[in-house]
Amino acid sequence: MSISRTDPFSVERVKGEKWDEFRDRHGDRGRDLVLYLGRRLCGLKLKELAAAVGLPNYSVVATNTKRYEQRLQSDRTEQAQMKAVAHLLNCEM
Repeated sequence: MSISRTDPFSVERVKGEKWDEFRDRHGDRGRDLVLYLGRRLCGLKLKELAAAVGLPNYSVVATNTKRYEQRLQSDRTEQAQMKAVAHLLNCEM
């Protein structure tokens, strides 16, 4: 899978796990982080992101990215992961 600059490899490095290990794990926010970055950094469409990560439809992407964005405002762990991934991608968030 490749989502331009926001491929899961940066998230894998920060999480210390492979994409296939956390992608579909219930409650894991790694996939949501990748989706959020795909929207925020690359401006990818919901349908494109759904296809890239193997989700059945784009409404799941919309829900997950919105929920992740809300969580990011108050969750210090998510903020730290975002900062670490942004550093690896050489961009500011």
